Amino acid sequence: MIEHSLDAALSSVINVVSGGVITLLITMYRAKKKENDALKAGVQALLRDRIIQAYNHYCDDKKWIPIYALESINACFRSYEALGENGVINGLMEQLNDLPNYEPHQKG
Repeated sequence: MIEHSLDAALSSVINVVSGGVITLLITMYRAKKKENDALKAGVQALLRDRIIQAYNHYCDDKKWIPIYALESINACFRSYEALGENGVINGLMEQLNDLPNYEPHQKG
């Protein structure tokens, strides 16, 4: 009889502890996911801003882009795409990639 009571009590304690651990793990997972989502959104915003700045500088102002700058912006774009965003940025990147890699008066 006492063994049965101890088994039942031990089972109850195990169930309560297991439930608490599972609840804690789920809470921690949700908090980390929220933090990761915020970091992802922040990185996307920074990459988008950098690409737009490059577009404004090279397409609107200079009308050409040095190769090193184009490679840097393409790397930003690959990261931006990998994070799951593109939209308007695709069109800006096409225009950046179509620019000449030298100043217009310095051909050849």
